[in-house]
Amino acid sequence: MDKIDIDGTPFSVLLDRAVKIKSSQSAHLAQKYNALPNFVQSSLFPSDEVINARNLGSFTERFDAAMAWKEDGNAAYREGRFDVALEKYKMSLTLFRYVENSNPNIKNEGIKDEYLREIMYVPKNNDEEQQLHQFLVKLYNNLALTSLKRNDHRTAIQACDCAIKVDRQNDKSFYLRAQARIAPKSASAIDEELAMMDLRAAVTINPHNKQARKQLQEARLRIRSQRTLDKNAFAGLFNRGEVYDTNELDEEKDARRKCLENDRIKVKEESLKSRDQVVNKVDFRNPTEKMLASADAMGVDLSDPQTIEMLEQMQKEKNGGAEVCYDSIEEQQTISTAEIPNKYSSTRLFKLVRGATMLCVALIVYIRLLNSFVQYQMNA
Repeated sequence: MDKIDIDGTPFSVLLDRAVKIKSSQSAHLAQKYNALPNFVQSSLFPSDEVINARNLGSFTERFDAAMAWKEDGNAAYREGRFDVALEKYKMSLTLFRYVENSNPNIKNEGIKDEYLREIMYVPKNNDEEQQLHQFLVKLYNNLALTSLKRNDHRTAIQACDCAIKVDRQNDKSFYLRAQARIAPKSASAIDEELAMMDLRAAVTINPHNKQARKQLQEARLRIRSQRTLDKNAFAGLFNRGEVYDTNELDEEKDARRKCLENDRIKVKEESLKSRDQVVNKVDFRNPTEKMLASADAMGVDLSDPQTIEMLEQMQKEKNGGAEVCYDSIEEQQTISTAEIPNKYSSTRLFKLVRGATMLCVALIVYIRLLNSFVQYQMNA
C-alpha cells in the first residue's frame, strides 16, 4: 500500500487522514480511540509491510523486524529528519501494540469503538518478556525525544507515560517527561511542580544522572522565585488602600447594632404586654345565656366536652399559650393579640406557623361538629 504515493505522501497516510476527517463528525462514537496516543491510533491503518511483519511466525522474527525499523529511525534522528524517525518508530511499535478494526465499512461510517480492539503482544516466556520490555521502554523514550524535537509536547508526555508504565525504574523516562512539561511557553506553575516531581524521581532512581540533577536545581530556583513574586504581588494587592472609609463603616455598624437592639426591646415589651393583658375570662364549661345564643347561632354545641376542650385550646394557641379569655365567642374571634412590629423573616415565619396551627385546630373542630351532626341525624 505504501508503494502508491500521491505527491510524495504514502496512500496509507492519506487514507488515515481521510478517515479521521470522517470520524470527527461522529467523535462521540470513538471516545476510547481518541483517548489513545497518536502513535497507537496510527496503527489502525497499517501498510502491507507492517501487516506482513505481524504475520511472522516467531517472536524472534517479529522482534528483528521491529529492531530494524527502530535502527532506521535512529539514523533518521541523527540526520535531523525527525518526521521520518517518528514514522519508523511507529512502525516498530505497531508490531507489538496496535488497534484492529472489524468494521468493513469504516470508510463510510468512520471509526467506532464498538468495532475496535487494542492488541498487545503477549510474550511466551520470561526471556521474551524481559527482552520486549527493554525494547519497548527504549522505543517509547525515542518517541518522546523525537516528539520533543517536533515541539509535540503532548505526544512526548504520552510516550513517557507508556514507558513508565512498563518500567517505573527508568530515570530517562521521568527526565524526558519533565522536559516535555516545562518546554511549552504556556507551561503553568502546576506544570513546573509536576516537572519537579519527575526530576526528583529521576534523581532518586539514578543519583548519577547529572542532567536531571541540574534541571531539578533550576526547577527549584524557578519555583522559589515564582512564589516570591506571587507573594509580593498579592501583598501589594491588599496594601493598595481601602475601598471604603473605615470610619463610615464603623458608624454604619453602630447604627445597625442600635437598630437591632431597639427592635429586640420593642418585640420583648409588646410580647410581655400581650401576654399580661387580662380580659374577662370565658368559661366554656359554664356558658352564659349570651354565650349559648352566640354558639347556637354559629352552630357550635357547647354541651360537647370535645368541643369545649378544642375551644379552650384555640384560646391558648391564639394568645401564645397565655390564659387570656374573652366575654363571648364573637369577641374571641374579633380581638387578636397586639401585632409585634418586626421586620425580620424569622418572626414573620413564626406568625405564619401560628396562624396555620390555629387554622388546623379550627378545621378539626369543624370536622368534629360535622361528625356530631351526622350522628344526631342518624339517631333521629
